[in-house]
Amino acid sequence: MKKIIISQRFEKIGKFKELRDNLDTRLTNLILKLGFLPILLPSNSRNVLRYINEISPSGIILSEGGNPKKKDERYNSEKILLNFASKKKIPLLGICRGAQRINIHFKGKLRKIKNHVRKKHFISGPSIIKGIKVNSYHDLGFNKKMLGKKLNNLATSNDGIVKYFKHENNLFFGIMWHPERDREVSYFDKKLIKDIFR
Repeated sequence: MKKIIISQRFEKIGKFKELRDNLDTRLTNLILKLGFLPILLPSNSRNVLRYINEISPSGIILSEGGNPKKKDERYNSEKILLNFASKKKIPLLGICRGAQRINIHFKGKLRKIKNHVRKKHFISGPSIIKGIKVNSYHDLGFNKKMLGKKLNNLATSNDGIVKYFKHENNLFFGIMWHPERDREVSYFDKKLIKDIFR
């Protein structure tokens, strides 16, 4: 079974503001259902490189949720993951905030947008079959002009917001929706994720 490392949120939780890693269990359930072994990455940038070298993953997911610009342990850990994936030529998928993080890594920009929180959008692009509809839970986004260096747009929503992109040279992909949040994961999403980590 191919091992997929998944980054986690790094947050202060509860009355005593404990620093905790956390992740939506629907994402790990989806990755398991697709035939991969999800391995959660602790947000500890001092040991990340040793950790991922020991695991020797087949792929990496930068997960959803949180501020992609906040320079904390998660930000630093994900920078190491991005560099590792580039060096080792392994696939990396950014989901929503994870896609934003990829864009920032390659010097792209983000801006506040409207009508992308708890909404559905049809997406279109050169490799997208007509009629594909995805969910949307983000108020930060970017258009094609705001994409980072060597990131190519694969699909946008009707209002011109990038929803799906790929790096020119690395096996890096970003999607600005949440496959794990749909009650029933679409065939399109299952195939997309399987193809990335095949």
